[in-house]
Amino acid sequence: KVPALVLDGCGESFVVVNEKREKASTHFFADMGLRALLYQHDHMLWLVNMTSTSKKQHYALALIQQLTEHIPDNMRMGLLYDIRCQLECSWCKFKFFANSILSRFHFTISVFHAYGHQWPYQVVYHPWKQQGFGLSDGE
Repeated sequence: KVPALVLDGCGESFVVVNEKREKASTHFFADMGLRALLYQHDHMLWLVNMTSTSKKQHYALALIQQLTEHIPDNMRMGLLYDIRCQLECSWCKFKFFANSILSRFHFTISVFHAYGHQWPYQVVYHPWKQQGFGLSDGE
């Protein structure tokens, strides 16, 4: 694992984590975008409509909750997420899901987003360095 100081640096380097910065105005648009949960090879499983201006974690958590309701209890899943450091830390800190569910997921980060993170984070969490992800890029 990487030190907390590195994780904090990762969180600060992403514009989407900054709730004060808007990419679109809520005064003109009710919908801010879409968030999808995809199976390998870009097969969409679920899609949520984003109604806030930043990529809040609850969209990802809602999709993960939906997934856990439709897979067998003994199935293990690999999860690639652009700000994985923030999602997994929040998941553990605030106990969004039971430990039995957390233990079924292996978190890593999509290749494109890895380069926005601190170097130690890239070395540890790059999907090509994780068992079970093969040459998947998560994009």
